[in-house]
Amino acid sequence: METKFKGWSSTQYNWLFAGLLLSILLTQLDQTIVSTALPTIATQLEGFAQMSWVFTIYMLTSTAITPIAGKLSDLYGRKLFLILGLTIFVIGSVLCGMADTMLQLIIFRGIKGIGAGFLMPITYTVVFSLMPRTGNSIYQTLYMSIFALSSVIGPAIGALITSLLDWRYIFFINLPFGLLILVIFLRLLPHDPTPSHRGASIGYLSPALLITGTLSLLLALKLGGVQFAWSSVEIIGLLAAGIGLGAWFVLQQLREKEPIIPMPLFRDRVIASTYMATFMQGIIMYGSLVYIPLFVQGSLGGGVAGTGGALTPLMLCVMLGATLCGALIPRTTWRFTISTAMLLSGSGLVLLIFLPINVSFIVLCLVMVLIGLGIGMMMMVGQTAVSMGVDESVRGAATSSVSFFRSIGGVLGTAVLTVLVHSHLSRLLAEHRSELTGLATAPGTVTDPLALLSSSTDLPANQLALLRQLLGDAVQYGFWFLVGAAALGFLAAFWAGAARQAPHAPVAKSEAAPSQQAEAVPLR
Repeated sequence: METKFKGWSSTQYNWLFAGLLLSILLTQLDQTIVSTALPTIATQLEGFAQMSWVFTIYMLTSTAITPIAGKLSDLYGRKLFLILGLTIFVIGSVLCGMADTMLQLIIFRGIKGIGAGFLMPITYTVVFSLMPRTGNSIYQTLYMSIFALSSVIGPAIGALITSLLDWRYIFFINLPFGLLILVIFLRLLPHDPTPSHRGASIGYLSPALLITGTLSLLLALKLGGVQFAWSSVEIIGLLAAGIGLGAWFVLQQLREKEPIIPMPLFRDRVIASTYMATFMQGIIMYGSLVYIPLFVQGSLGGGVAGTGGALTPLMLCVMLGATLCGALIPRTTWRFTISTAMLLSGSGLVLLIFLPINVSFIVLCLVMVLIGLGIGMMMMVGQTAVSMGVDESVRGAATSSVSFFRSIGGVLGTAVLTVLVHSHLSRLLAEHRSELTGLATAPGTVTDPLALLSSSTDLPANQLALLRQLLGDAVQYGFWFLVGAAALGFLAAFWAGAARQAPHAPVAKSEAAPSQQAEAVPLR
């Protein structure tokens, strides 16, 4: 791959890599930068009831399009679809800034999600394919660190822009940066070699099945227990549609000449175990990011500032974990790296379960360090193991599937965790109803623990303390589910066997040393 940069200056090389990193930073900031401005947006556009859909639609469209984007880049070239994704993302940003109603904003956010669904997986594939083989882990570590960095700086940037300018500029700001990235890509991104499979196509049925099946499943998991009961016709219908369309998609993939997700990938032990562990990592990561703030703000009484203070070491250690993993990968087996990542996250979660509500902030931060290190290591090894385990001709499909499985795991895990926490809290409130005489809300199914807590601030001190304790017990009960996910990820690591990265092996699996790679999968 280094031949593509023959004759390049270090300045050209650095500009290209900066453009790739900046493109992924924009897509990741787009979620966190909006969070602090959303109440202001909802007030001006009179759309508090639809506020959550600003995030949901972005997640739905980006997740559904990701595997398709990866496959299209394999067939027709990375540069074409990277530029297409960037163009869609920037146009969607401008439209969001011009929105006059909440419905318009939601639709335009969906368009942005489609652009992000192209940018995120293809950017990593380009980073891995184009960067020099020696020292490649440095570039991958920087790429992975963007995810953590966006979570740390995004809310602050959003609050600053909203207070100094106007909320519309949190979308308009993507325009100058997007144009800069576009110029970099057009001038510096190497053209893809002529595809060896001219006339190949993924057809229309498989993409339709994947998109509709994914959207049905994710909508069911997002709406279940919130806007509709899990036993409602709407949720059961969406779940049935998602499962049925998913099964049809798998059967269709087995017959396709150019499958979106090549089924032979799952015959490779390293890739199969990595996909499984990545799915579990999605459960751990998204579940932690959603429920650790609830635990800190509700049970520990930390408030919003305390929540940010607790999550900051977690996200910073995601970057540290990716760096550590980059150093470990050339020296150890995939099994060791994946199992270590899961062991760190799982250990942190177990400690979190047994924390008392009067725990010191320093102890809480130390626990966050363990969880963050594990998440960062798994993000790094997940992408790297798959990228190094496949031929260039299917690398886009293979690596985009990593992001896809992580997102699906995250949504599924968060939905299950929500059911566990809310149902357990409801049972605890019913059991202690006689002790909570000042509680205005009658015991029943809890749908918003923080709202329940905030509406009970006038309770006597002993009753408020009991309510916080019950909320903490309920969240810690749900964390056992995340520990279970870490345990399954730990076990999945052993399916990878003794395979490892060959330090100086070519990228394509077909050229790797047999003694250092898992058995090759005949993808072509």
